[in-house]
Amino acid sequence: MMKPAKVDQLTSSFILHPSSLVVLCGLILSLPPASAQRAIGWRTDGTGKYPNVSPPTEWSRTKNVVWSTKLPNWGNSSPAISQGRIFVCAEPNTLVCLSASDGKILWQKANSSEQVLSPEQLRKWEENRRKADELAKQVLPVGEALINAKRELRKNPDDAEAKKKVEQLTRQRNDLNAQIDAVGHEQPPGTHPENGYSSCTPTTDGKHVYALFGNGVAVCYDFEGNRQWIKLVEIPSNGQGQSSSPLLVGDKLVLLINSLTALKPDTGEQLWRATAPQRWGSPVLAKAGNVEVVVTPGGDVVRLADGKVLANGVSTLDYCAPIVEGDVAYFVQHGGKAVRLTPPNSDTIKPEVLWETKPASERYYASPVILDGLIYAVMQQGEFSVIEAGSGKVIHSRKLNLGATIYSSVTFAKGLLYVSAENGKTVVLEPGREPKEIARNELEAFRSCPVFIGNHMYVKTREKMYCIGGN
Repeated sequence: MMKPAKVDQLTSSFILHPSSLVVLCGLILSLPPASAQRAIGWRTDGTGKYPNVSPPTEWSRTKNVVWSTKLPNWGNSSPAISQGRIFVCAEPNTLVCLSASDGKILWQKANSSEQVLSPEQLRKWEENRRKADELAKQVLPVGEALINAKRELRKNPDDAEAKKKVEQLTRQRNDLNAQIDAVGHEQPPGTHPENGYSSCTPTTDGKHVYALFGNGVAVCYDFEGNRQWIKLVEIPSNGQGQSSSPLLVGDKLVLLINSLTALKPDTGEQLWRATAPQRWGSPVLAKAGNVEVVVTPGGDVVRLADGKVLANGVSTLDYCAPIVEGDVAYFVQHGGKAVRLTPPNSDTIKPEVLWETKPASERYYASPVILDGLIYAVMQQGEFSVIEAGSGKVIHSRKLNLGATIYSSVTFAKGLLYVSAENGKTVVLEPGREPKEIARNELEAFRSCPVFIGNHMYVKTREKMYCIGGN
């Protein structure tokens, strides 16, 4: 956890680029191996595909709205739906459970870092918080005065008094920062304001629900809202937030923070930890021969059973996640690659690169979807591409003109593609080598991904949870 922001940190925190928000919808997008018992989580089964539904194609804030529910706070996580219950996360660390039938909030639970502490640790934490808060109040005016003094010195570089004032204020600032360091008070880690601390999608096995927050805390609840365990896994260190969602596979809950960690779902006990670079996309499940592996957005291939790293950096993604079909992992951004995951030879594998390609050169926050030999991908400003999965050839590209940044991953629902921008606009396309536009719709602003069940579409906007139905 980070200490109270120092003056230099405060002056730079307002110019962070929203690259941390990868997110949001570029996370777990793999076809699960047949042997794996896959939980419900990011985009339900992790594929981004809903073939057996009757999706709505027209909606607005009033049209075809079955119900909508205001959430306790904003957030970017997508819904995970199981046993008639919807699980989402809200700022800063709240897990919310709603009824899928009517949208009623059944329970909501906060999961702060201090809840991990023992009573004695909590007493010390509160004491240090008070001390740190008082020191932080002193830091701010000193920092502002220092900025003004440096500005005056730049105007008159030879002014001895201006130099002296800068030196005095610098010493004063450094002394206050040293006192803050000495207090050792732990604060939430840094994040980008568009990312926050609740961008990870929960996952559930139908009996329990698991969530990860940007403070590095993982939790498990039963469906009645009784907490089973809470654990500080590790403190995110990138400074722009955590958005990688949990991956639940059988008896392992896999989390990508600063490293790749597997916990026991029933107790939260750590099973293994593997070195893997931080990314905002989520790890995906795949198979190398008959061996179940986890593929990270950073291109590491890790054996699920024991955390052994079988290959490093086979490719890399900055913001979105790989997708998997069969034994091939696809990494699609401005520079795409298809990699076959060959069976391990002892404790290593030598992945085979099948092709590399160059779709539109922009950031890809959204992850693609693969369908009938074609990959559908979209970059942040709406350049939409169709790529042959067998060759990597870009066979179609066009602007979708949605008017805002696209974070939501491409979603397929019974014959149609859904692509959404953060302003709430969604274009519905008929897939193919030259996709045909079917409809355009608008809701409230959101960065999450839609989930389809039956003839309903569930969408978490920034402030609300919506159930959309009808055609």
